[in-house]
Amino acid sequence: MKKIRTRIAPSPTGDPHVGTAYIGLFNYAYSKHNGGDFLLRIEDTDRTRYSETSEAQIFEAMKWLGLYYDEGPDNGGPYGPYRQSERMEQDVYAKYAEDLVKKGEAYYCFCTNERLEKLRERQKAMKIAPGYDGLCRKLTKEEIDKKIEDKVEHIIRLKMPYEGQTVVKDKLRGDVFFDNSKIDDQVLLKSDGFPTYHLANIVDDHLMGVTDVIRAEEWIASTPKHVQLYKAFGWDEPNWYHMPLLRNADKTKISKRKNPVSLNYYKEEGYLKEGMLNFLALMGWSMPDGREIFTLDEMIKDFSFDRISLGGPVFDLVKLAWVNNQHMRLKDLDELMKLARPYYENLYDMSAISDEKFKRVVEIVREGAHTLKELASLSSVYFVDKFSLPVVTEDMNKKERKSVTRLLEALENEKGKEAIKLFKEKISNENEEISEARAIEILDEIKQTLNEGPSVVMMPIRALLTGQSKGPDLYTIISVIGKTRTLNRINQF
Repeated sequence: MKKIRTRIAPSPTGDPHVGTAYIGLFNYAYSKHNGGDFLLRIEDTDRTRYSETSEAQIFEAMKWLGLYYDEGPDNGGPYGPYRQSERMEQDVYAKYAEDLVKKGEAYYCFCTNERLEKLRERQKAMKIAPGYDGLCRKLTKEEIDKKIEDKVEHIIRLKMPYEGQTVVKDKLRGDVFFDNSKIDDQVLLKSDGFPTYHLANIVDDHLMGVTDVIRAEEWIASTPKHVQLYKAFGWDEPNWYHMPLLRNADKTKISKRKNPVSLNYYKEEGYLKEGMLNFLALMGWSMPDGREIFTLDEMIKDFSFDRISLGGPVFDLVKLAWVNNQHMRLKDLDELMKLARPYYENLYDMSAISDEKFKRVVEIVREGAHTLKELASLSSVYFVDKFSLPVVTEDMNKKERKSVTRLLEALENEKGKEAIKLFKEKISNENEEISEARAIEILDEIKQTLNEGPSVVMMPIRALLTGQSKGPDLYTIISVIGKTRTLNRINQF
């Protein structure tokens, strides 16, 4: 049995796309489940849109996600080069296009752009599908030789059969039939010597030993041309798998107008690679036991195309946030601290807190945070000592007004004032470091002294310690910020 070899072949023309990660994940999982190889090839023949930065970001994104390719432009391999531009310099594609002409499977086309434009206009007026009419397919050898001798500009087209059907044997969708009469004679080699996607893709897949092509369903319409190319060359086809497209909530193809599609965005926002991969795996696939939270290794172990659902998966940011939160809660705390620290340093002076206390902050706040960026922003009560008390404003809704009003009333309440006075006295008598257990004792003692419930005692203290009506447990805040910062916050009002 042949060793499984899969690939992804992105074009470096912009930020790395979530769709690349999605298709890359399934190529990776399938190859690794079967002990095979996963390749990265850069399709960069569109030199007008090529970006060196984009190429570097593709490498970085794949490594960030942990989708490590066995062969690629930056780590080499036995079937290189892995950039199409470098392969083109070796005349790989022109050679194979000319071979097809010699075999009678392709032909030179000398039609000018003006003629092709008039042909399209005529077809449009006649309300028939646009496509090449095969004029140059009928040229005699003598006519062709004369035009070549006269150096008439030309391209090379695939000679599609006019009759019958082409069958795409899709492993996910079954046999898909295409009428050959409706398929254009595809351009293989352009007049400037550059290959089209179709020629370069098939030649590269064959020469690199790709056994299984796993790609998005938008490529199904092109696949009959690819099947015919394999037949023309006399090569064995790979197995075809066309994955369901990622969709917006309205079921349209995912686009940056309705969803962030750049992997850079998700990395910068602080999504974990584990959360991102888990979410993308759920886009059309499920674990045998139905659980929704799993690791890449667990996916590889249980991977099977039998569990692919072909319905259009919705790229739901709410679901992504939930999945990412689950992985943040499962993450080793020391590792999560390391990942989160840059986000904290961007917002706060970290010198005011020890590593031990920072660890406790991360442990507490990660329960409700969905990204590393949100983790840091939700931690402000542990870092920001100077703040103003909230006031009721006209743009507040009823619930917000009620919350702020209760907080301000608690500060004016006589029992509230007594609670604050007792709290200051007790904290003043403590050491700088106050444990959570001791902070709980202090708050309980105040409740007992005043013979009041938590709302009467806690609300005014919380207001002066945080400027908020809700938030983390007061004892965790007191323990993290210590005696001096606790008193400084209380005394500023």
